[in-house]
Amino acid sequence: MNLFSLHQETHLIMILSNPLLLNCPGCSAPHTCINMLSGNTFGGIFWSDGCYLAPMLPDVPRFTKCYVCGLIFNQQNCPKTESESEETDSYPEITTLDKEELIAALGSNAYKGIKEDEIYLRIRLWWAMNPRPFHANETKALTVDAAYRENALALLNLLDDQEEDELITKAELNRNLGQFDECLRYISKVKDKYNEKRVKQIKAAALSGQNSVIRFD
Repeated sequence: MNLFSLHQETHLIMILSNPLLLNCPGCSAPHTCINMLSGNTFGGIFWSDGCYLAPMLPDVPRFTKCYVCGLIFNQQNCPKTESESEETDSYPEITTLDKEELIAALGSNAYKGIKEDEIYLRIRLWWAMNPRPFHANETKALTVDAAYRENALALLNLLDDQEEDELITKAELNRNLGQFDECLRYISKVKDKYNEKRVKQIKAAALSGQNSVIRFD
């Protein structure tokens, strides 16, 4: 499921099953993971960088950090078992990496060459660096420092011009960097009707010289 089509989900409720149990690949420490059978984005908040907050579609991180040995690992690569035992209540649930942990993961080069993983980590770092407005009329300019620019440029180089969702991401990255002409060039290539409203709002922000993340209406 891509980041820009989450709003299209039509499920009415979130359904959970027994939690999943997994072990750190470094030290075997047990962790739990939410086992979501279905969810929805009803009542969710969506931002122009693809980040969202939805009460019935919790974020299940791909990468997490072991609470015992500190290893950052891809939980999707770990064998998992569904547990009905109350013992799992004593194990911590996997957590989302914070800004410093994302920088550490990328700096380790452990995921260089694994394009999908590097894109994921760089998008998450981009989100962590973005101030996030909770009101549509918040227009405070985004400060772009060297670390922000480095990550944004690296992410731009990883994305595909043939995928509409990635075109939207490239348009938004360019807008965040203040490269408004490039933003408009990429956003003009997005033709899918489902993206029409978001395209309009990103385009309007670029034309007004606004580089900060916006909350979608």
